This record gives sequence, C-alpha cells and structure tokens, in this order.
Amino acid sequence: MMKLLYELDSMLDAIYGYMVLKAYVFSLRFNGNYANGDYAERWKKYIEKFDKKELNKACESLKNCKDGKVLDLVDAMDRSSYYALIHPEHPNITLGFIKDADLWNLWLESGIYRYARSAIADVVGIGIGDKIVDFGCGSASPRFYASLVGSSGAYVGVDYSKPLLNIAEKKCKNENIIDRVKLIHAKAESRIHFNKRYDIAVISAVAEYSSLNGILRNALEALGYEGNIAIFSELFVDLQPEREELFNLYYSLIPGFTSFPSLGEIREFFEKTGVDYSIETYGNHLVVIQL
Repeated sequence: MMKLLYELDSMLDAIYGYMVLKAYVFSLRFNGNYANGDYAERWKKYIEKFDKKELNKACESLKNCKDGKVLDLVDAMDRSSYYALIHPEHPNITLGFIKDADLWNLWLESGIYRYARSAIADVVGIGIGDKIVDFGCGSASPRFYASLVGSSGAYVGVDYSKPLLNIAEKKCKNENIIDRVKLIHAKAESRIHFNKRYDIAVISAVAEYSSLNGILRNALEALGYEGNIAIFSELFVDLQPEREELFNLYYSLIPGFTSFPSLGEIREFFEKTGVDYSIETYGNHLVVIQL
C-alpha cells in the first residue's frame, strides 16, 4: 500500500513541478496584450508573484518522476494556454471530454489516473465479488475495476461523455467482461436511481467538474449508507493551498471545470447528513470515507 501511495504522491509532485517549469517559460513569452483579457489578467497576477526559487523545487520533484507519460496532460494544457489567450473557446484547445475523447482516453489509460486507480484498489481492498459504483468513470476505469471484481461482482460507471463511455464499452467487450458492467450516461451529480446496493463508491478526479455534494449524495444512496467512498483528486486545496492558483490556471481550460475540492467541504457534507462516518487521508490525494 505505502509504495503505491508514495508513487501517486510522487507523480503528482512531478506534475506540479512540470507545471511550474512550463509556467516559467510561459512567463518569458507573455506580454499582456491578448484578446482574452480575463485569462491574460489571471496569468499576469500569477507571474507577478512568481518566485524563481520554485524552479529548484520543480527540478527536484521531476528527478523522482519515473514515468514521463503522467506529464503528457500538462503538455496539452500548456499548448492550450497559448490558444486560450486568443479566445476561451479556441478550436485548438484540445481538452474537452467530448470533443477530444480520444486524447482523454490516452491520458486516462497511461497518465496519473492509472496510478490513482491502483492506489484506490489497494487502499480499499477491491476484490472478487465487490460491487462498485464509479462516478466520472471515463474510458479506462470500467475495464480496470470490472476485471478486479470478477464474474461474481458488479460494476456501474457514470459519465457525461458519451464518446468516453463508448470507448469503455468497447474495451469491456474485448475483455469479455461486459456482462458485469453497466454504463450510465449522466452527470455525476445528477439524480440517479440505483437498482442494487453497492459496496464501494469511487469518486476519482471528477469533483472539480461537478457539485461535490451532489456526487456524495448519489454515493450515499448507491451504498445504502453503508460501505466505503474513495475520493481521489489531483488537488485538495486545504492540503496543498500553494498549488491552487497554478492548477486553476491550467485546469480552467478543461470544459466544465469549477474548482478543486477540500477536505473541509467533505467533512461538512457528512456532518450535515448526520450519518456515522470516519474519514482517513492516504497521502495528499486520496481520501476514504467509511460509513
């Protein structure tokens, strides 16, 4: 368990370090005169506060990166930043879950999300016979989790990107595991009726695009108020507040982005529901709630 969590945190440290390096190069080219004034102004404020000492930390974090594929998404965000200065919906911004599903499939399969899936499965102990509901499943998680639960288990994935669900369905059919898989085309926070009770709810890298309270409400109902909820996020803002501004600059280029979650709002939600729960953090990016 500790090895997988270390790898997950180490890779996300490298991603942030790479963002810092990319931001520094971006600042060298930045002149402030752009059509998209709102985005330019946000970059201007970040650049004015930029501390070059961060470059040394960035290089150190990258030394521990053993998998350069986790950096591919940052490259795409960096390229898109230049186009975003021209127009917020420039056609060369290739980060949409629907329009650019083929690219997201690559990032979901081989990027940081691969490490997140392994860490979640290890920490929660996903195995044969488990019933999993996965909010924001994308194209890669259905095959991964459905393979773990076996023929006696069940998996339901929820995602609003029909192209990503189509890719996921094809992968599951190719692996002959589609019989244990159900894919729902819906937003993760929309009201969803579940026909069976699940053991584990996975909320992975979706809270920043949705209403966290809405997703957690769905998770509680799917679990019947008993089980485990695993939440992965590239950033919990109250754990690493120094990363929020730069993460927001890049992730705001992804359609649907709102804001990164915090542990505080997760606790607040469960306190208001009045359910018995315990919450435990595993490193800086994975939280498990036991009901």
